[in-house]
Amino acid sequence: MKKIFYGLLILLILGLGIFSLNIYYSNPNISSGNLKSQQVSKKADGKKENKKNNKKSDKKEEQVYRTKIWATGDIMYHMPLYKNSYNMEKQEYDFTSYYQKVKEYLDGADIVVGNLETSINPNKQLSGFPLFNTPPEAIKYLKESGFDILSTVNNHCLDTGLEGISTTIDAIDANGLKHFGTYKDAKRDPVIIESNNIKVGFIGYSDIFNGMDSLVSGNEFMISPLKEDLIIEDISKLKNAGVDYIIAYPHWGIEYSKVPDEKQKYFEDFMIKNGVDAILGSHPHVLQETSYKQVDGKNIFTIYSMGNSISNQKKRWIGRDGVESGVFVELNLVKEDGKTKLENYNLFPTYVNSYIDEKGIRKSEVVLYYDILEGGKYRDNLTSESKNFVDNEYEKVLQTLNGKKEEPAS
Repeated sequence: MKKIFYGLLILLILGLGIFSLNIYYSNPNISSGNLKSQQVSKKADGKKENKKNNKKSDKKEEQVYRTKIWATGDIMYHMPLYKNSYNMEKQEYDFTSYYQKVKEYLDGADIVVGNLETSINPNKQLSGFPLFNTPPEAIKYLKESGFDILSTVNNHCLDTGLEGISTTIDAIDANGLKHFGTYKDAKRDPVIIESNNIKVGFIGYSDIFNGMDSLVSGNEFMISPLKEDLIIEDISKLKNAGVDYIIAYPHWGIEYSKVPDEKQKYFEDFMIKNGVDAILGSHPHVLQETSYKQVDGKNIFTIYSMGNSISNQKKRWIGRDGVESGVFVELNLVKEDGKTKLENYNLFPTYVNSYIDEKGIRKSEVVLYYDILEGGKYRDNLTSESKNFVDNEYEKVLQTLNGKKEEPAS
């Protein structure tokens, strides 16, 4: 009898453990600011499973659809990054390392989006800052990493002139990705991705073009300045196309400032009042705070700046704090009875790690802080010095995303 009793007890404990795990992962707290407790959802370990299977066994939930979006900030290609990425055997630039350690998570999303902060013009010489011209292979590797769509409007989109707008779009199209923010056609057709019966529309704008705005004289349709009338026009096109959810990617704010300025706050309010459902900002190259609010019964999420997704900027080189950090924003949408809303969101802060590979070449990669903090699966890849730096940076990341001011150094 004792054996039977203990056997039943063990089964009961295991059953409770599994039940608790499912509850934790399926009910994230949308208003939680405690990022330390955020963990990567188990749903992020699959191969974009929702795209292939969204059927419900319960007939009452037949009309319920869900889709997961992962979004990140500035994807940059400074000269040292791609000079160190040339593969002699393949005779091409190989950017495999960039998102290799987060690919498993990107594969678990239905839509992956980022800000491509460069031009790609094969008719011009390759270059880094201040006028970026990146190898075309960059797009191939973003596609292989899991990206689906890229914002192309920012202060570097005209770095190789008006021609660069078109050649960048051509490179993206050739690799089967979508793009928004810059256009080759005056019609500026609305950009929509339909995922699991949810139509997600994307719009993007830049507040600055590094003084090169005049290059588009007579072809103003090719770029998207941060202006009220253009925003209203684009939103109207998306709504007329039957979109369910609108994401705006504004390129705005002050470089290296961790606090949004008044113009960012003004346009956040303007876009929300005119129908935007989520605002994912970029440009400052550091993280800025998030905002969650309800407007007319809708859950609205804003992050003023997602920071650097990948770049060659380092605090020890340029003296700017926070440039190694970014974030993947996870937006979980649900559509029920024809209405789509933000069901919940998660924030997964990222770190740009530099390392020396087996050939003695310096490489760069994006990793989740989750994976390099104490107990993380890539923690032991860091040097002791890097571990201390990462731990300190993560504390600052939490403060910034929660809108808390950093205490002055003693």
